[in-house]
Amino acid sequence: MRRRYERMKVISKELSEEAFKAYAGKRDYKRAIQCYTLLATSMGVPEDTAKFAKNMLARLNKKLEDNL
Repeated sequence: MRRRYERMKVISKELSEEAFKAYAGKRDYKRAIQCYTLLATSMGVPEDTAKFAKNMLARLNKKLEDNL
């Protein structure tokens, strides 16, 4: 069980980094939304990562609303 938690923690961190690179670097908002949605809604994701993903989704939503 501990190995599963550690693996999920590493995978969540990598996905979070990919989402942030898509958001900040490439400006690929569609990919960032996909990654952050997966992190925010999946079970087993560490709580701090899930909260960060929810905050980033709110930030992306605001940014997209401002651009329309």
